[in-house]
Amino acid sequence: MRVAKVILAAGQSSRFNGCKLIADVGNKPMICRAVDTLQGDDTLPIYVISGAWHAQIEHALRGYKNVEILHNPHWQIGLGKSIALATHTISKAHSLEGILFMLADQVELSATHINTLITHFNNNPSRWCADYGERLGVPAVFPACDFKTLAALNCDKGAQHLLRDTQVDVNTILLKQASTDIDTQQQLKQFINNNNNLTVSE
Repeated sequence: MRVAKVILAAGQSSRFNGCKLIADVGNKPMICRAVDTLQGDDTLPIYVISGAWHAQIEHALRGYKNVEILHNPHWQIGLGKSIALATHTISKAHSLEGILFMLADQVELSATHINTLITHFNNNPSRWCADYGERLGVPAVFPACDFKTLAALNCDKGAQHLLRDTQVDVNTILLKQASTDIDTQQQLKQFINNNNNLTVSE
């Protein structure tokens, strides 16, 4: 099955006091770490939805050949607008069975986590998402039957209401690592301190 992979990276990261997406995490910018997490054998590009820090993201990813950056000029509206842009653009360009979304700052996710989610989707093509232990969230894969709904989103809450929809099957895998995201410089330093093999520079 063909599943497009999307990194949501359009926000301003106001609590970080700068562009967290180019912060050094393990000797590479955070946005590059996210792209590497989604690398696979499929021929589809990895899509990055940029916004407030478009120029910085474009510069950081200049060495990647399998990445397509989609700029969301209405990033201030929120996550839903980025999901809508991605879904509309990608579904028009490719015949897909699903689209996977993750956040650029989910630094504890690995390629194994993503591959496990996609494997479950391939075996049962319906809504799949991470179970953080206390709530559901991204990374999540949505089937083609959801594309029209996703393309109409226009809010700050993303697609969380679809993951909580009791009228539709929503399948989950326990993935507590997905609950870690980076909002502040202190959180980044704490993450680095907890992972001795990583370094950080400011």
